[in-house]
Amino acid sequence: MHRGVKAQSALEYMMTYGWAILIIVIVAAILYSTGVFNPYSSITQTITGFEPFTVSEQSCGNGGLTLNLLNTAGLPVEILNASITSANGVQTGSTGYINSSMDMEGEQTLTFSNSTCDSFGAFYSAEITIWYLYNNGIGLVTTSTMGAITGKAALQQTVIFNEVGLPAGTQWSVRYANSVKLSTSSQIAFLFSGSSVFVPSNASVNKVQYFPSVFEGVASNSSMYYVDYIPVRDVFVADGGSGLVSVINPLTNALVSNISVSKNPLGLSVTPDGKLVYVTNHGSSNISVINTSDNTVVANISVGTNPTGIATNFKGNIVYSLSEGGGGLISKINASTYQVINSSKVGGSPQAIAITPDDRYMYVTQANTNTVLLVDASTLASIKSIPVGSNPDAVAVSPDGRFAYVANNASASVSVISTASDTVIKTISVGSEPQAIAVSPNDKIAFVTNYGSNSVSVINISSLSVINTIPVGTNPTGIVILPNSTKMYVAAFTADLVSVIYTGNYSLEKDITSLKNPTGIADAASNSI
Repeated sequence: MHRGVKAQSALEYMMTYGWAILIIVIVAAILYSTGVFNPYSSITQTITGFEPFTVSEQSCGNGGLTLNLLNTAGLPVEILNASITSANGVQTGSTGYINSSMDMEGEQTLTFSNSTCDSFGAFYSAEITIWYLYNNGIGLVTTSTMGAITGKAALQQTVIFNEVGLPAGTQWSVRYANSVKLSTSSQIAFLFSGSSVFVPSNASVNKVQYFPSVFEGVASNSSMYYVDYIPVRDVFVADGGSGLVSVINPLTNALVSNISVSKNPLGLSVTPDGKLVYVTNHGSSNISVINTSDNTVVANISVGTNPTGIATNFKGNIVYSLSEGGGGLISKINASTYQVINSSKVGGSPQAIAITPDDRYMYVTQANTNTVLLVDASTLASIKSIPVGSNPDAVAVSPDGRFAYVANNASASVSVISTASDTVIKTISVGSEPQAIAVSPNDKIAFVTNYGSNSVSVINISSLSVINTIPVGTNPTGIVILPNSTKMYVAAFTADLVSVIYTGNYSLEKDITSLKNPTGIADAASNSI
């Protein structure tokens, strides 16, 4: 009797509370699967130390390890440096905020560059040292503080590549961290895999090849990259001894056409859209205009006697040419109508011309006065004469517009001009009789042809020093670098050839022959040589 009562009571209990127990079990299982009952799951974020500062917030994930720092010292301080001294689950790096002033009760965000927590939800810990400066009433005191943090990694970082310049729907690809993705949209995204190399590919549209402006790079502290695609265009060479302009296909390195111009072609400039080539004919006192769609001469423009250097502005609507005769002239030409707008006497013996990226100014080499002339591109008025080396023969402006590099033919040197002050900040010794100079589109290297040394000097832009010398054909003159900075073409005057140099290891890829005293050389990316 009593056993039956107990059984009945147990059954009633289960019927009454069974559903509640089942729900509790299910919820517990879910919580366990999400890590709530993991002994480490209670460690969300901890912060210890850092006095006299207070860390109000911390995170680690997309964009690196970040601390939001409050100044609770009761007086102004200046953050001098900060670094991660030890860490688990964090790829470490130094902070990007150095010498940052903080007022009393001020706030500062410290983001450690190149640091990442790229496993979403993973636990990390780090010890951090901060060096700072303050005034104790007697003088300045430098000291440091340490602290420790723990937390969970936030959002997983992605690396996004954006293409610019390709026609809509064009297939392109990127290799990153040994993974290749193809797309016809304007973006390709990868999960962040640390500081790994990425390589955008070439693209093809209706048999037109496109170069990526970034040949390769390393994805590190940025999550967004832009790749500017540039159509592969022919390279044009002035054959001074034959009255021809030779055309080279950069994909095959083959000589594909010869165009008759006038006597002693010397300098060339290709419009940015690649549709027209302007050629100074030194022995004919005119400029030939070539239409690149069929490689025919569509106009001849009369200018001053013995024209030399020539350049097209970056908008592509104005062409500037120099002439030795007439006391030294500079002519401004409408690129659409082929008409001379106006001319101005600059004196001396002008040889080469380079335009700043904003199209506002020009630098003109004056061979017989050992100077470079700064000229207003709008009015053609001379602004300043800058002393450089002996017999300056060529000039190139860096892609960022900060510097002008001048090849001094008679002093075997390159003068580096700061465009901010228009003064020479350094002189670099190169080979004998430097003739031409070109800066790589990625603004890392400058190449100088040494006419008297049969070589090309390689100048590192960061250190402004010669890092290599490349032997080439006899008496090199003009030089041009492809848009993706992978190859350069060097015209050798006496050798009657153009050398193709691979810039990766400065090795000779091919000699293109059947030319006659080549001088100037250019493509649409080089603007002018």
